[in-house]
Amino acid sequence: MKRIIAAILSVAMLLSIGVVSFADFNAPRLTNEEWKEYYMSLRDENTLPTLNVGADETQVSLCWHADKAEAKAEVRVSKNADMSDARLFSGKTTPAENDSQLVCRVTITDLEENTTYYYQWHTGKDWSEICEYTTRSFGDHKVLVMGDIQITEIYDDGNDANQIREGYIWNNMLAEALEKNPDVSYFVTPGDNTSSGCTDGEWQTLLMPKALRSLPMAMAIGNHDKKGMTYNYFTNMPNEYYGKHFRGLDRDFWFRYGDVLYLFYDSTSGDAPDHMAMTKEAVALNQDAKWRIGVVHHGIYGAGDAIGDLETELLLTTIFAPIFETYDFDLVITGHTHSQGRSHFMEDRKVVAAAEGGKTYTDPEGVMYLNASCATSTLVLDTDAEHLAYTYRNETPAYSTIEFIGNKLILETRKGDNSELIDTVTIERTTDERNDNSAKNVVKRLAYKIVEFVGFVYTKIDTLVRMFA
Repeated sequence: MKRIIAAILSVAMLLSIGVVSFADFNAPRLTNEEWKEYYMSLRDENTLPTLNVGADETQVSLCWHADKAEAKAEVRVSKNADMSDARLFSGKTTPAENDSQLVCRVTITDLEENTTYYYQWHTGKDWSEICEYTTRSFGDHKVLVMGDIQITEIYDDGNDANQIREGYIWNNMLAEALEKNPDVSYFVTPGDNTSSGCTDGEWQTLLMPKALRSLPMAMAIGNHDKKGMTYNYFTNMPNEYYGKHFRGLDRDFWFRYGDVLYLFYDSTSGDAPDHMAMTKEAVALNQDAKWRIGVVHHGIYGAGDAIGDLETELLLTTIFAPIFETYDFDLVITGHTHSQGRSHFMEDRKVVAAAEGGKTYTDPEGVMYLNASCATSTLVLDTDAEHLAYTYRNETPAYSTIEFIGNKLILETRKGDNSELIDTVTIERTTDERNDNSAKNVVKRLAYKIVEFVGFVYTKIDTLVRMFA
């Protein structure tokens, strides 16, 4: 009987290993020379696709460039590696940032959970290589978070040494994170995806890691992205909200995955009325979401040089914190400062509850803020503030994961080179009820009308300044 039981356990273990291996990402860690050779093979193109999250867990979206004369916004998807019985998804083409190409965007729908799919996009001349995408659970799941990838542009003299270096760090940090967390469902970044926001080469290098063909991304807009317009040509985000007063690259967006509602804000825009309007719309459509997560680029209640920065502490906190507080957000992900840190639970510009590492907090009052470090270089700043529960002082970039299990949100932060755990905290929700319409929050939102008016005036003045600059 013992031998039979041992045999059964052995088979079960082998099967479980097989499942984990089956779900692994294609995320090879490369040497400097291997990366440079790979980089040079793709350097002079701009046709790598972006795989983005969809409006919900049953969707993902693609965005890519193709020659104008031959571009077709088509993707085919199959459950079979030989692409038999493939479904065809069509989208739309729009002008590119150059005269010779079009941007193709397609959304894949009706995906099933815990299923492997194979897909190809139409390059214009033919179908692309076959890529693999495995959906995870549509309920309990894990998310990968990294900030400020910020790939540098290639300079006019052709010097791309910084881009090669940053691409190498980015590829290997992503490989480390996915090797230790092969079960992540999607990737969240709070902006500054590129450095100048003006060149397609930055996006090409950002998209080089092979794992990104299998890992949907949700990408906020940062101040470096806003230096140009390339974000507009390399992304396909769901539920984009352009508002009444946004202009140019300005936009917010939201998506839902299982019980989690994400709201992404363009914190480079002071347009408070539109930020509030997007929030009301998204929340109204997702009243049953258990968790609410905000994503902004600037380090509100962040670490590093966000401390004492008037723009962040005065203007941006005034615009965004009341939105997060009156709509009872659980967590807000920020970046910008290149310094990793996490706040206590915040409300009305003060700590309303402690959030010490290694502990679980049940139905806490206030909002927690996670400030993500730069994925390619981290600033080591010896700055402390009352709002911070911890800061990470190390030159090695860090990454975070958020795991949603039942009624718990488990946040972990690890070193990017060896995944050593450096911080963890758990939030537990025992009720799905929110305080959106409590008397206190209704009054706060009425008072926020003043902020909306000032924000509206600010955007108008800013528009005039830009016109005559």
